[in-house]
Amino acid sequence: MAHTGRIVWAADAANRELLEAAAGELGLGMRFCTPRDLADTAEKGRDRLIGLEAGADSDHALALVAKVHRQAPHATILLAARDDTLGFTRSALAAGASDVLTLPLQRDELHKALLRGFRAASRTPAAANSLGEVITVCGARGGLGVTTVAVNLATRLATLTAAETALVDLDLQRGDVAAFLNLTPVNSLANFAAASSEIDDLFLASALTRHSNGVYVLPAPPEIDEADSVGHDEVKLALDLLRARFRYTVVDTPRTITVATAAALEASRRILLVSDLSVPGVRSARRTVDLLTRLGVPLEHVELLVTEAVAGPVSVEDAARAVGKQPFFVIPRDEGSAAEAMNLGAPLNGKPTKLAVAMTELAAKLAGVSAARPKTGQLFRRLFARTEGVHA
Repeated sequence: MAHTGRIVWAADAANRELLEAAAGELGLGMRFCTPRDLADTAEKGRDRLIGLEAGADSDHALALVAKVHRQAPHATILLAARDDTLGFTRSALAAGASDVLTLPLQRDELHKALLRGFRAASRTPAAANSLGEVITVCGARGGLGVTTVAVNLATRLATLTAAETALVDLDLQRGDVAAFLNLTPVNSLANFAAASSEIDDLFLASALTRHSNGVYVLPAPPEIDEADSVGHDEVKLALDLLRARFRYTVVDTPRTITVATAAALEASRRILLVSDLSVPGVRSARRTVDLLTRLGVPLEHVELLVTEAVAGPVSVEDAARAVGKQPFFVIPRDEGSAAEAMNLGAPLNGKPTKLAVAMTELAAKLAGVSAARPKTGQLFRRLFARTEGVHA
């Protein structure tokens, strides 16, 4: 079979025959090297698919993965290690590994990993940079309709752009996204904390619930006592997987900024800060912007959404000066439509209410498309088709 690609592997000699056989079945060439040579190869950018076997020193292996990833950010890195704990896997993925295998190598697992790796490495650098966009919606204070905005924004993005869209509920204790969409999900974000299997695309698919409108939902844990199991690392890992598979990932957040919320803020290209025109709301919005700045979030990633849901004495102009951001969008007062959609467990569909029109316009502005002429196209159906939502 003619070679269609090559993998360079820093390997133990004992596994060479197995590696060559598995690579040969996929038409891949194989070159072996030492860890030192691997770092040099990565620096010169000669290879896009790189394998590394971890020795007894797991910390050293993670450091090498991180170094290779820095030197070759577009390379797909496969790490084989004897440490099969969830903590090590998280650390490896955070360091830059694309996949983690267990030593001693097993033929079937190796074959699947090489196939996934080659497919990922076959993408051009431009494609590697075109990861999906994470849009996090957060409120300056409670009661401003953040969940209503997040749910309907995700729905409108999917409808207007025909793009694969996901919705994540990070209100881990009081999550209402599933209820807003009348879903009864079996799995949730808690799956990432309790994972005993490989955390990959298939794992992600098993944790998602698909709504009939085409949006894929990653719900909050169903039990309040599971909320503490989901932290920064679990959210970061989930969002990394979602960005690789969905054009848009909309994140609903709780009233307070938690370590889980911080992971979403760090991953977001757009942070929609919702504030009303009350004095407490505007003050809280200013404090939130200050906190985001201290967390290292670029100010250009933050967009101010002014909601008229709660009347207030502050003008839009004064709010903009106080917060330090011009309003990206103004959401009109339409309590009746919001309450009806929430209680029916359905997005704002079918009725041209002020709020429904506003959500369409907001999604169109974010996506850079026309709100009047929705695109048509094929929605994402293949990998996640098995995760259909169950409707009450």
